[in-house]
Amino acid sequence: MMDMKLTVDGLEKERDFYFGKLRDIEMMCQEHDSEQNPILQKILDILYATE
Repeated sequence: MMDMKLTVDGLEKERDFYFGKLRDIEMMCQEHDSEQNPILQKILDILYATE
């Protein structure tokens, strides 16, 4: 049971780490005018895609 708890804790930490990176990318794209930069707009499209 303790092994499962450690595994879950590790996975949550990894999830939060990558979520933070994605959030930083999102903020960076929003700070710059993504409408004028097609690459930034494509990045935002990928981040907001539901599938």
